[in-house]
Amino acid sequence: MKAYIDKSKCASDNRMCKPLQQCPTGAIAWIEDDDEPLGSRMEIDIDCCNGCGICVELCCGHCIAMK
Repeated sequence: MKAYIDKSKCASDNRMCKPLQQCPTGAIAWIEDDDEPLGSRMEIDIDCCNGCGICVELCCGHCIAMK
């Protein structure tokens, strides 16, 4: 199983995103993107994700799920 982000729920705020700050493999990245409504997006590098699920527990917006 790997982590996936529901981008419609994600605030994409790198200052408050605990999963971004605490992912043990660094699989979560904050990317500036002018095409996104908030000007940025979070992405999970599936190849780096080890499926630990820490991000699911830490996400305050409940937008990360394991699939």
